[in-house]
Amino acid sequence: MSDAREPVAAAAPASAEGTPRADEGRLVREPRTGLMLDERMAERYGVRPANRWAVAAIGVLVVAFVAGVLGLGYKLATPSTLPKLLTFQVASPTEVKVTFEVRRDGREETYCVLRARAVDHTDVGYATVRITPGADYVQRTFPIATYAEATTAEVLGCEAGGPPVVDAPAFRPGSTNPPQLEVLDGT
Repeated sequence: MSDAREPVAAAAPASAEGTPRADEGRLVREPRTGLMLDERMAERYGVRPANRWAVAAIGVLVVAFVAGVLGLGYKLATPSTLPKLLTFQVASPTEVKVTFEVRRDGREETYCVLRARAVDHTDVGYATVRITPGADYVQRTFPIATYAEATTAEVLGCEAGGPPVVDAPAFRPGSTNPPQLEVLDGT
């Protein structure tokens, strides 16, 4: 009995079916499962390599879509005018004094919409105010005339160049908005 071992030829790696891969060609990735198939198996089962142009076009479209969403989000998150209600005081049953600030581009007229509401949440005063060009930061106190006593006041929004798109006034049936001042000095 001899201790010498005879060299054994290394076996070729086996494919999924257990047959040697010596005669197999290049491998193709099956898109649904991710399995690697040789060309013969891919042809047999109808698996084709992905069209590189289609993949590139889809990639470009995805990048453009993401860039558009990010750009829109940035624009919506950084408006050109930033209004803020500081205080309001019910001066009388027919007037509310609203102190507010606006950060804006001082080269343009800015329009702000203010409203006063009653305890039943109906509007009792509504004003669209034009702030003349001037300073980038404006803080003003505006008297809103009301037809009934107000319990709250708010700045609905401000926009450069024209009135902002905000909720329409919701007055009680049969009532009208009292006359309001229309212009504030923006300097």
